[in-house]
Amino acid sequence: MKNVVIRRWAVGAAGMVLGLGAVGCGAEKGGGSTAVDAPGAEIAARTAPATTPTPKRPAQRPLTQDQLERAVVDKRDLPGLEVTRLGSGTDGFGDGTVSALPAEATRPASCAPVGSAVSGGASSYAPLGSVTRMAQTKSGTSTFQLVSYRAADAVRVMDELRSALATCSTYTVKWPTDTTFEDLRSAGDPPQGDEGVSFRLDVVASSPGGDDDPVRTLQSFQVIRSGSTVAVFSAFDTDAHKVKQVPAALVTAQMKVLGTGGHRS
Repeated sequence: MKNVVIRRWAVGAAGMVLGLGAVGCGAEKGGGSTAVDAPGAEIAARTAPATTPTPKRPAQRPLTQDQLERAVVDKRDLPGLEVTRLGSGTDGFGDGTVSALPAEATRPASCAPVGSAVSGGASSYAPLGSVTRMAQTKSGTSTFQLVSYRAADAVRVMDELRSALATCSTYTVKWPTDTTFEDLRSAGDPPQGDEGVSFRLDVVASSPGGDDDPVRTLQSFQVIRSGSTVAVFSAFDTDAHKVKQVPAALVTAQMKVLGTGGHRS
């Protein structure tokens, strides 16, 4: 039964498949001063009008690959949960393989932060570690990635994704198959973690051979930061008119584990 679920997931999650080509293709985005480092920033911050509260900066050290693997939610945190490791870490898929998707692979490039997140939980910044899992609960099947970053990069990942969601509605990716992402719309901010966004989109992927009708799925995503770790949760339905939500219990349990730094054993 598990193999059947995995096969169905592989067909439906077209966005995830694109992430296989992202590994090794992206370069780490350069650092540089953040807004708070710029001259006069402190004065401007004191005199600026009140706006949306600034997300909390990471307090704990970034998780290593080993620590990240120990921070994956399991039955101890959510009874009845079944978590399956996806990929073996080879052929660009699995733990430790998330990397940046080049901006030029997404058209328009302004949608690249969304395209990277959808394509296996990536971004334009080099991660320190990553895990990829499929989770089965009473509410359904979802996939998720946990990606560890340097402290400042984790905040930038969320900033850039939020900005892209404000302007991006449709984009295309040409590798490994022609794939169009349509009707992108925000779905509110998740309450878990330090900050987060959620969104939905339609994925229209042509068949590899070009002989069959395009595969259309409706996917929903939640991207949440906890400290220096960014979690990307996704769920999909092959019925393009049906919204499948990421199970709230899964998100809450996983973010709680991340908030405590992971399991001790």
